[in-house]
Amino acid sequence: EFSVVIGQIPVLIIDLDENNNSAPEILADIDNLGIAAEMVTEFPADINLYASIFVCLGIYSDNTQLSTDQGDALAAYLENGGKLYMEGGDTWAYDEQTAAHLKFGINGLEDGTSDLATINGVAGTMTEGMSFNYTGDNSYIDHIEATGTGVLILNNQDPAYGVAVANEDESYKTIGTSFEYG
Repeated sequence: EFSVVIGQIPVLIIDLDENNNSAPEILADIDNLGIAAEMVTEFPADINLYASIFVCLGIYSDNTQLSTDQGDALAAYLENGGKLYMEGGDTWAYDEQTAAHLKFGINGLEDGTSDLATINGVAGTMTEGMSFNYTGDNSYIDHIEATGTGVLILNNQDPAYGVAVANEDESYKTIGTSFEYG
C-alpha cells in the first residue's frame, strides 16, 4: 500500500494533553474516514504544511497552557487561511489569552467547576439535535460564550452554559471547546 500527499497534509493533531485523552481518538476517527493525518506531541517547525490542525490542551490537572509563541504561530496560520480546532478546560477563561485565542470568537466567562454532564447542540446550528453524555475529565471546565462572528454550537444542559463555539472569518475557520473530544 502506497499513498502520496500532494499539497498540504490534510490534518495535524498536536497533543499537548498530559494524559492524551483526545488526540488518539481524533486520529482514529480521521483514519476511519480515510483522511491522511499526523499526530505529534510538540509544535512542528512549519504548521503551514497542514490544511487543518487539532490542538488538544487537556483538562486540569493534566493540561498545558498555550505559550505566547505557540499562540502567535497558530494566529499566523489562521491568517494564512487555516482551519483550527482547539480544546481545553482552562484555556478560554483561566489561562492567559494568546493571539490565537482572539481568532475564535470566544469570551471566557468563568473558570467553572466539575459539573459538565450532558452536552447538547444549539438550535439553528450544525449541532442541532445532537446530545452527548460527557464522562471525561471534568475539573474547572471553562464556561464560554460566542462573541463577534463566533456562534455558540454546544451547551452543557444543567447547569446551562456554553462549551463550544464555531467561528468563520473571511480567511479562516475555528472551533473551540472547553471539554475533551476523547
